[in-house]
Amino acid sequence: MTIKFNSSYIKDYYSLLGKNEHGITVKGDLLIDDYYYEKRSVEEAESEYVKKCVQGLLNKSKLKEKDINLFIGGDLQSELIASDFGMKNFNIPFLGIYSACTTFTESLLIASVFVENKRVKNVGVVTSSHNLVSEKQFRFPIEYGAIRKKVNTFTATGSVSAIVTNKKTNLKIESTTIGSVVDFGYKDANNFGAVMAPAAAKTIYEHFKDTKRKPSYYDLILTGDLGIYGLDILKEYLEKEYKLKVDNLMDAGALLYKDTGSSIAGASGPTCLPLILFNKILKENKYSEKNGFIGGCISKLGNKIIVFGDLDKIDFQNKIRNFIYEKDLEIIEFKGLDVIDYGGLIEIE
Repeated sequence: MTIKFNSSYIKDYYSLLGKNEHGITVKGDLLIDDYYYEKRSVEEAESEYVKKCVQGLLNKSKLKEKDINLFIGGDLQSELIASDFGMKNFNIPFLGIYSACTTFTESLLIASVFVENKRVKNVGVVTSSHNLVSEKQFRFPIEYGAIRKKVNTFTATGSVSAIVTNKKTNLKIESTTIGSVVDFGYKDANNFGAVMAPAAAKTIYEHFKDTKRKPSYYDLILTGDLGIYGLDILKEYLEKEYKLKVDNLMDAGALLYKDTGSSIAGASGPTCLPLILFNKILKENKYSEKNGFIGGCISKLGNKIIVFGDLDKIDFQNKIRNFIYEKDLEIIEFKGLDVIDYGGLIEIE
């Protein structure tokens, strides 16, 4: 089932990363170099992560608690302990959900349904995971020293929050496709990627069928935490079962620890996808086939080029700078403008 949204946008997002995640593949808003965060237990620490992440989002977006109609979120702990105890610090209605590694995307889905209702303007979403907490709950305690299999993933530590709004921004939630349960009877509890890959394949196929689109319509198709082996299975399954050859498919879990030299299959947990999406994919701005410049409004008058906006913020691929250097132009830059909608180049000879 695919639902299209008319007025669902992401206003701001905030990321808190653990010491094993920050600065390797991604850099978030806040580094937490302490698994305990000066708390008595790692479970309490994760609750503090949620608190810090939500407060950081409010500060970044310049919104107050009264401006948020609702917060939606969850984590991997029993009874959503991290989310519940983290959100108790805010006077904001809270809807807790448990959807394992898809918690963040399901929160975005529900938030989008709410903001389509004109009476709801801003909905916050938040999720978290903690390596020492989740490994203990779903695999073995780290201090146990169990030998890990090659197909094992490694729970990411961090927290991610975002604001979904009905006010137009440059980041729109266009639609959602809700998948179904697919169980192939695979019994190896170590290989989460293999277990999840068939359901991911069916959901992707259903999305293309419902929207009448082809894989090439998208610059990138990003899954959450299949890991490197699950991603290989997904690609092969799409091609054999659904006759879909998808070359623009990547997995956030496979990317998160890619540059560490580790032999693990990748990262897992609900923070994987938003950490990669917000702190790598969108920041690098490399998955866009739009030609021309990315800027608020760029005007060329004779040998001068006027940029309304900060080049450091809008020229991620150095397209504007390269044009300036090639044409030997004098730049007039209006810094400090909060540019949202980006146009092209207006050239006046």
